Amino acid sequence: MTLHSNQKVSGRIHPIVSGLLVSLALALFCLSAGALPAGAAKIVRPLLWKTTTHTSPAGPANGKITALTRSGMTSGFMVLQRTEAEAGQWLLIRIGERPNHRSAWVPADKVRSIRAKTRIVISIANRKMFLIIGGKKAWAAPVVVGKASTPTPRGLFAVHDFYRVKDEMRPWIIETTAHSEALRTFLGGPARVAIHGRRGQLRVPWGSAASNGCIRAPGWALHSIKKRAPVGTPIQVR
Repeated sequence: MTLHSNQKVSGRIHPIVSGLLVSLALALFCLSAGALPAGAAKIVRPLLWKTTTHTSPAGPANGKITALTRSGMTSGFMVLQRTEAEAGQWLLIRIGERPNHRSAWVPADKVRSIRAKTRIVISIANRKMFLIIGGKKAWAAPVVVGKASTPTPRGLFAVHDFYRVKDEMRPWIIETTAHSEALRTFLGGPARVAIHGRRGQLRVPWGSAASNGCIRAPGWALHSIKKRAPVGTPIQVR
């Protein structure tokens, strides 16, 4: 039996058609958001404890990246571009400092490259977070996003660090490379945007726009991201 996209079975859209529509909508969303093509994203890890970054290929130094995060996990940096220079191959990476979308260049021979099979996609309009593995949707989760006065920044970011929380309902705080564009500081910190759980005063209905810019997500989704998405994993917020 051939089903058309608008054909219904027992008063409801057939599950196969529904699944195809969801997959198509997600694919269009990723393209419109400027997400990296499936299989093309790379993450690099410094070979030395500290690696100097540069303003341009073989240009002046402008900082350093380290092999471990502040929490002691292996660092990872999303690759945005690669180019050849007189001094060899160079990589443009996303770094987790203000302003948002800040990047720097590193020599390719100073880092180790791995393929980023996983990416996180967050839809502000739909209040949904998707985990994409190998170009296919692994799951979708409801989320809480930033309120109008402190909106969640949009753009291409990356996982910056993980912090363990002794609470099964919200087991991990996942720091991103994004910072609030409405707040300079928050609770004594640099107002870095994180993905974390909701409990107590943070327990507002899923689908709300009520946070200070962070993304609140279910505990099972945080567990899954920690298990499948290393530091440096791309995060597309649209």
